[in-house]
Amino acid sequence: MSFKQIFIESKAYLSYRNNLMVVKTDTADTTISLNDIDLIIVESPHTIITAALLTQLAMNDVSIVFVDNNYMPSSMAHGIFKHSRVSLIQNAQISLSKPKKNNLWKSIIAQKIHNQAEVLHAATGNVELYGFIRRIQSGDKNNIEAIAASYYFHDLFGSEFVRKNNLDLRNSALNYGYAILRSSIARSLIGYGLNPSFGIWHASSLNGYNLADDLLEPFRPVIDYYVARTVPDEGFLDKTIRHDLVALTNQTVFSFDGKKTVLRDAMRQTVASYQSFLLGKREDLELFDLGLKNEKSQ
Repeated sequence: MSFKQIFIESKAYLSYRNNLMVVKTDTADTTISLNDIDLIIVESPHTIITAALLTQLAMNDVSIVFVDNNYMPSSMAHGIFKHSRVSLIQNAQISLSKPKKNNLWKSIIAQKIHNQAEVLHAATGNVELYGFIRRIQSGDKNNIEAIAASYYFHDLFGSEFVRKNNLDLRNSALNYGYAILRSSIARSLIGYGLNPSFGIWHASSLNGYNLADDLLEPFRPVIDYYVARTVPDEGFLDKTIRHDLVALTNQTVFSFDGKKTVLRDAMRQTVASYQSFLLGKREDLELFDLGLKNEKSQ
């Protein structure tokens, strides 16, 4: 099982040899088995990657994230569909009825708000967000998600917090963390033969990852909780914060029956459950709880 997140932080030459990624820098040569790699984050604009390595990374379902000059993820690289039933699965995506999409979205938003409520309870002691869940209708036609989000962020980060304020370091950390989780979900979607652009609720013609954005929603609070406890409103998105955000993919979460799993596997299981739903093998999504109910504010 892959488990390593690799940061390429300085100029390097990345190549392939005998199921190994070879990392050559000015000071050293390092080899890493492709079987051990989960994610590669390329932070140096001077890094060179060979086509042979890119091909092998795609075949081994390794995601590559490239960042811009501000260390924000700017693009992702994944393999092209390799699932044996890709046509069957994607036709099922296309033909999914509106009522079924609405019910799925209701479940997704209900779990998202539940996880947000857990974060608020753990961080501030506030339990009022739990009450928003019962107000969600099919397709969230009353936009409870947005109402809950406004309440949530203001209580978690303070009444002056503005989500789109690019000068607030917390927003940079949130965006970075969300992008890492989005990349992991997108990789799983492709692995399960799903088209990431065919969303359940998100439907932008300019977004190639609508479905990834749908399934990301319940997992966002994992990032929120770390940022609320750790990241100040001013400063720089330094190496420690970036590495911590990537490491959150190893955090423990809980299934509905109380079984523990790590976040990266939970996201994969949610994707797998959606594929099974499309193929008529189950009637709902497998979603996950953060398990924060008994934590005290820190």
